[in-house]
Amino acid sequence: MNKNNKWFSIIEILIWIFIFSLWIVGVYAIISSTLRVNDLNENYIIATNLANEQIELVRNIRDSNYTKIKKYNQINPASNEYNNVFEYDKKYKIENNYLSTATFPIQVTDITNWFEEWQWNLSSSSMQSYNLCLDDLNRYTYDCTKTSNIKTKFYKYVSFDKVVYNEWWTTKIIEDAYLVKSKVIWYINWYHEFEVKAVIADWKRL
Repeated sequence: MNKNNKWFSIIEILIWIFIFSLWIVGVYAIISSTLRVNDLNENYIIATNLANEQIELVRNIRDSNYTKIKKYNQINPASNEYNNVFEYDKKYKIENNYLSTATFPIQVTDITNWFEEWQWNLSSSSMQSYNLCLDDLNRYTYDCTKTSNIKTKFYKYVSFDKVVYNEWWTTKIIEDAYLVKSKVIWYINWYHEFEVKAVIADWKRL
C-alpha cells in the first residue's frame, strides 16, 4: 500500500468517527429530550389530580353540609361554630383528615394572613406551610414535620371569589355561590402553575 492510500484510509476513518459521533450525540439529545418531556407530563398529571382533588373536597364539604346542617358553605359541618364559613378573597389549604379522632374527614386551614406565592418565595415559611409531603402510606399531607414524611416539590391551596355576571352595563353577583380556584405550584426544571376553577353553589336553593 502506498503512502497516499494510507493517508486516504486514515481520513476515511476520521470521517466515519466524526459521523458516528454526530449520530451518538443526536440519539442522546433525542433520548434526553424525551425524558424531559415525560417528566414534564408526569408532573402535570400529578398537578392536575391534586388540583381536581381539592375541588372534590370542597364539593364533599358542600354535600356533607346539606346532610347535616342544611348549609352549603360551612367549613366543618361537624362543628358548632356555624359562622365558620368559607370567605371570599381568602386562601385555604384543604386535605383529607385521616386521624381517628377527627370530627370531620376533611381539614381546612385558613392561610390568608401569612400567604405568599411565586418562585422566589418557595423556601419561605409562608409557602412551606402549604408544601406537600408524602406520608408512610404515600398519601399527600401538609404535615412535613415528621421525619418519616418525604417532602415533595408541590404546593397547593384553594381560594374563593364571588360569582359575577354582566347584565347590560351592570355587574351582578350570584348569591349563595362561590368560584373556587384550586391551584398547584411546583418547581421542577423551572417554575410551573396549574389552576382549576369551579362554581360551588347552594344548588338546592338557587
